Amino acid sequence: MLNNRKKVLKNDPPSKITRQRIFLLFILLALGTLCWYIGKTAGFHTGCNADADYAEGVPVYYREETYGNVVQRSPEKLPKAEEDTGFDVRFLDLSVFDLSEQDELLQEVWFNSKTVWPNKLPEGFIPETVLEEGKNPGLGIRRIHDEGYTGKGISIAIVDTTLNLDHVEYKDNIKGYELLHAFDEGAGMHGSAVTSIAAGTSCGVAPNADIYYIASSFFRIGFFGTKRDLTYMAKSINRILEINQILPDTQKISVISISCGFDPNTLDGRKVFNAIERAKRKNVFVITPSLELNYDVEIRGLGRPYNEDPDCVESYVPGLFWQKHFYENPEMLNIENTLLIPMDSRTYGDWESEYGYEFCSRGGLSWAVPWLAGLYALCREANPSITPEMFLSVALETGTEKEFSYNGNSYSLGTIVNPSMLIQKIQKEEEAG
Repeated sequence: MLNNRKKVLKNDPPSKITRQRIFLLFILLALGTLCWYIGKTAGFHTGCNADADYAEGVPVYYREETYGNVVQRSPEKLPKAEEDTGFDVRFLDLSVFDLSEQDELLQEVWFNSKTVWPNKLPEGFIPETVLEEGKNPGLGIRRIHDEGYTGKGISIAIVDTTLNLDHVEYKDNIKGYELLHAFDEGAGMHGSAVTSIAAGTSCGVAPNADIYYIASSFFRIGFFGTKRDLTYMAKSINRILEINQILPDTQKISVISISCGFDPNTLDGRKVFNAIERAKRKNVFVITPSLELNYDVEIRGLGRPYNEDPDCVESYVPGLFWQKHFYENPEMLNIENTLLIPMDSRTYGDWESEYGYEFCSRGGLSWAVPWLAGLYALCREANPSITPEMFLSVALETGTEKEFSYNGNSYSLGTIVNPSMLIQKIQKEEEAG
């Protein structure tokens, strides 16, 4: 009898409360789906150029980005130096302040052409000189330019934020610009920086290289806010490989610069890893901060006080963001598979004008990645038959190990890339056939 009663209850129609709960659940699911769709699409834009334009080898731009909306401010007090950004005084009028005793603070300065400086500054800190010196890629790169290697005829692809296409530093180098899930917010600072460092006319390692640029945002907006999504990073790599199939043979892309690391143990990170492996099979070098995952060579960035010579290896120290960790754990560096690259104290074209510049004391691997991409372009020009693996092997073989002291302790900093020796070795490899 009890079993029969249970059976009858199961066959009874749903109560009014149950129906209301089902209806509410349906509404919540519908709203969640709508929010997911809006977050995935609204505010983002994808637009590709025509295959025919790429095939003709002519410069082609999907659209122009807006820029120039930043207003200069006069702060009541000096901003504090932040761990990630340093002493950020971009667009600030500092004319009323006394900075004559602030040399330590200025070692972490981030300023631009619109920063207004006071008359009272530390001896030796001349903003115009600091800005100009920061344009030098360093470690003898300009001497290599004088020898005739400037990246001419070599194509670099960059994946980063939306780009101010009008900046004089690189506007003539851009041969292709399109978007893949790019957030519509106008030109971004980061894109102008990495493009200048790779191929800027006065800041770049490879000032005559061609640039193919994909603007992309590696996040999406979900029901609970923004979430990192590197699926778009993988799609951008795949898109560049598609473009490469269309480009004339003389304009094929040799290297891709993406200043974003990834974890291959995540679903989206695995997609990036696989896309890079696909590029490797096509002899296209993909440089990211996580270089070791695909190429077994780690990269780290070098620091440099603003008043030290960029061309002298003795000027360089561990980069500001990892310096403390290094002094506490010097064994963290394995000179046999770690390549050190100039990173801090860099000047690059700004994102909100056609002629302005920024100087950044505290860099990140975001700056080291395009620097290395530019160097690969120079080596590719010297020896068109090189592979990424050969390049990295020779870079480690010809690099420099620096011994120095800090706070009474001795340290070894290596392997520091030696562009001149690297180029010479690459040339010999070409001559040997």
